[in-house]
Amino acid sequence: MVKKYRPYILFFYAASVCALIAGALVDLKLDIWLNDPNDAFSVWLQNTGEMPSRLICPFAGTVLFYTCEKKWQKAAGFLIAICGSAYFGYYVGKYFFVEQHRMAFSILWGVGFGLFVLLFASKIRLSKDTAAALRTLAVAGIVVMAVQLCAIEGMKYLWGRVRFRDLLAAGSYDAFTPWYQINGINGNKSFPSGHTAGAAMSYLFMLLPYASEKWRKRYVLLFAGPFVYTSAVAFTRLVVGAHYLSDVAMGGIVGFTTVLIAMAVLEKNGQRWHLLPAV
Repeated sequence: MVKKYRPYILFFYAASVCALIAGALVDLKLDIWLNDPNDAFSVWLQNTGEMPSRLICPFAGTVLFYTCEKKWQKAAGFLIAICGSAYFGYYVGKYFFVEQHRMAFSILWGVGFGLFVLLFASKIRLSKDTAAALRTLAVAGIVVMAVQLCAIEGMKYLWGRVRFRDLLAAGSYDAFTPWYQINGINGNKSFPSGHTAGAAMSYLFMLLPYASEKWRKRYVLLFAGPFVYTSAVAFTRLVVGAHYLSDVAMGGIVGFTTVLIAMAVLEKNGQRWHLLPAV
């Protein structure tokens, strides 16, 4: 599938490199021009943009629970599903009209969501080969998410770049630094964009053709959908003043690259891991 996706991969990296080059020249000016922290669409994606990353554990854990054979593996899948769902509930808890005990309510709601997913999945019947392939993809999704999070957080602390909205709060642009300047650990974490990297976890849909023939005909959609979604999240991060163009470009690169690495590993070990052969 990597070969099949090659034109889209080249397009993605060409666009991202252009964004990094442009960012080195116009990062600050672009944010000044676009800034509108009250834009409703941008605020919405600020609150929900990382949803693809937050949903990986609930769904991957559910897949592991139903497709693994050993009891300890099933138990691990169940814990991943429920704990991931509890965190997902905490993530969306800001939307609940509950003033007191909001955190506890949000976590309980998340656990309920996880149980619903587990019950719903019990009605789905899969062939042995498809179940084995989905099990592999579930593990891959969890690993990709973990690697992406570690990479993004590590770079954030290392770069120590001041966010645009913090410049506005300070009433001066003097603390602005270009993306290629590493400032060290100082409490600022603008570069790269975690929201964009989290949204880029939607590129994991590109792995579906390894588990099902029907998705092979839709491989363009499996790239285009995540690209549009991630680009929308990236753009709104500029609008609300949370990031610069170079921040979101690098966030997208980190997220997309971790998925590509997973694709390469899966293709190399596809037969052993019960995946459909690469095309």
